[in-house]
Amino acid sequence: MNNLEKVNDRIYALCTPYKDIFTTVYFIITDKGVLLFDTASYDYDVEDAIIPALRKLGVGQNDLKYIFISHNHTDHAGGLGKLLSVYPNACVVSGNESLRKKFEAYTFLSPIDGEILLDALRVLFVTGHTKDSMALYDNKTKTLISGDCLQLYGIFGSGCWGANISFPTEYARDIKKIREIEPDAILTAHDYHPCGRMYFGSSEISSALDACLEPFALIKQLIEESPNANDEIICERYNSGGILPTLGVHVIKKFREVISAFS
Repeated sequence: MNNLEKVNDRIYALCTPYKDIFTTVYFIITDKGVLLFDTASYDYDVEDAIIPALRKLGVGQNDLKYIFISHNHTDHAGGLGKLLSVYPNACVVSGNESLRKKFEAYTFLSPIDGEILLDALRVLFVTGHTKDSMALYDNKTKTLISGDCLQLYGIFGSGCWGANISFPTEYARDIKKIREIEPDAILTAHDYHPCGRMYFGSSEISSALDACLEPFALIKQLIEESPNANDEIICERYNSGGILPTLGVHVIKKFREVISAFS
């Protein structure tokens, strides 16, 4: 944990602890400057891991051009305040209005879908997990950094880390969009079941994207087998096998609202 990992000539990964799992932040080094993808969870993550990593990579005070926030959850945006206190000239990229208001003294960019940063980094809205969720695609290395945008079956841990999707139809639509891009690599934030946190090549990527939709096929099957069962019962049956990360009942509720779109 907290060891800087080189992914390719432009991208470095850093895993930081969060509760009983971890969150990965990414550093993208370009000729136009550096972009940091997410800020980990706490001030000490920034002090003990992110800032030392930036210094190890030779990133000077004015070299950090963008701080990209994939979405406003603690394990992705929690270190933003501390980071801005050290790199106040960096521009925060986020579509979250509450985050903008909290840090209104700093420069913010609310990007549009497809916007290009530092000549080659394309913003992609992938909004199944949260409405403000964004991924970043590096055109030069054909690498997608997805953060929490792709949930697969979720994460094993002590909490309900199973596929946390609030907007299933948008999720399915955006996964199709990612397939059409045909990335050579996908880098995620967590250790998602069953494919891990990094996927390379068409076979691994296809398997991971398939796994993103498979929980909904299982939920649909359980609902069709017991049409009179409520959301709590369906959730209990989904979780009863013990071989998958556990879902929260809110996922069942959201999926039931749009189940006809998955027929």
